[in-house]
This record gives sequence, structure tokens and C-alpha cells, in this order.
Amino acid sequence: MRSSPEACFACGHKTECLQTAMSGKKGDAVREEVLDRAYEAGMVGFFERWSRKKTLHKKAGRKK
Repeated sequence: MRSSPEACFACGHKTECLQTAMSGKKGDAVREEVLDRAYEAGMVGFFERWSRKKTLHKKAGRKK
């Protein structure tokens, strides 16, 4: 799992900074990676994974 750099823990702007980072294309890639891991672990079924990935891809298309 990805984690915050240790230097960020002391910063008062950590939450806003990470939210901004996750709102971009790379944030969608992280969400897709987490979803794939959940599927491999059996925590998410095929149709739920498919639906969530479809939503992520639609969202990415709107950002262009």
C-alpha cells in the first residue's frame, strides 16, 4: 500500500496536499491499483470491480 512520506506528517497542510494529489490522474491510478488488490484478495467481486473501474474510466474521460 502506498503511504505518505514521513516529512509530510509534521506539515499542517498534509491533508489538503494529499487530497489535491489524489484528485488528479495519478490519484485515479492509485484507486484502480487498490481496487485490483481488493479483487485479488477476494474482498471485491468481479461485477463490483468492473463497475468501479468503469466509473473511474468515465471520470478520467471527463478530465481530459
